[in-house]
Amino acid sequence: MDAILPYLINTLLGAGGGWLGNMLKNNGLGMIGNLLAGAAGGNLLPILGSAAGLLGNNAAGGGLDIMSIITALVGGGAGSLLGGLFKKPSA
Repeated sequence: MDAILPYLINTLLGAGGGWLGNMLKNNGLGMIGNLLAGAAGGNLLPILGSAAGLLGNNAAGGGLDIMSIITALVGGGAGSLLGGLFKKPSA
């Protein structure tokens, strides 16, 4: 359980970031699409930032420190907004 808990925390925070990203800019992915794109971004940004050495070693590990929370929220918002860029416009 200790191995999966950080990913669950990042997923929930990323989904929240995706929802907040949709509130800032309506990108048309829908509620489920924004939550899924946000959850992916909430897990991806901390992993990439930790691999690049920008966020320290504990950023990808999740947890409830303030940097991990902010990183997952920002990653979720970015995932949602980037997902909206790649959506085909409806005719």
